[in-house]
Amino acid sequence: MRFSDIVLVYHLRDESQIAWHGRRHVHGEGDWELHYFISGEGSFRNASSLWSIAPGTLHLTPPGAKHQILATNKKRPITYYAVLFDAKEDAELGELLGRLASMMKGPMDIGVSHRFFFADLLERHFSGTRELMQASRHSFLAFMYGLLAGSPSSYGAPENAHVEKAIAIMQGAIEGKLDLDALCDRLGISREHFVRIFSARMRMPPMRWYARLKIEAARGMLSSTNLRVQEISDKLGYASQFGFARAFKRVAGIPPTEYRARYLQKADFR
Repeated sequence: MRFSDIVLVYHLRDESQIAWHGRRHVHGEGDWELHYFISGEGSFRNASSLWSIAPGTLHLTPPGAKHQILATNKKRPITYYAVLFDAKEDAELGELLGRLASMMKGPMDIGVSHRFFFADLLERHFSGTRELMQASRHSFLAFMYGLLAGSPSSYGAPENAHVEKAIAIMQGAIEGKLDLDALCDRLGISREHFVRIFSARMRMPPMRWYARLKIEAARGMLSSTNLRVQEISDKLGYASQFGFARAFKRVAGIPPTEYRARYLQKADFR
């Protein structure tokens, strides 16, 4: 199995991006694609079917199938990951994909909590380190087996109403500010109880999750827009570019400028 490309598209609202990502196209023999939608409003045309885009849904496109993303509401821009991979010479993956294609007659709702699995997959694949690139392929195969088993990745899907609501609130506040007290007030539960249930479900404390959402957005802006680093910092509500750069490096391992230099040329951005 070989990855042809892995991209994160954040807030699809620029006209040139909408035109590029909205083109109806088809991939070649052996090339499959997964689209994992995180947020936004629109439609996804997959072969002869047209599906409404819903956060947390996964779409599998087989070789030769025409597909297209239709961004219909700029006030609710689409954010998604796409993984294009070649399965021509991989018998194990080919058999697995056949089973998944039979099971996935339409989109599969796996919840938005697997977003960091895809973030890790992207960065391992483009790391340039042989061992991490190999790890990305193994983790992707495990993810596909997990789909068949109903448990795609170790991040898991939230099953608690408070956790689900908290994630929705955080998602809506990515380009802004949110503190733990304000979040708990909106949920109507105590800090201690909320931190306990969120950490148990999502494998990290709530404000760390929120910080990672901001860095995920920053990754998308750095790799698929021409916004300056200062503009991204301001847009995401950081007090200074220095604070943003420090927070970004803590999560991504490299400064924002180096991230852009490394990933912009690989992004599906024209």
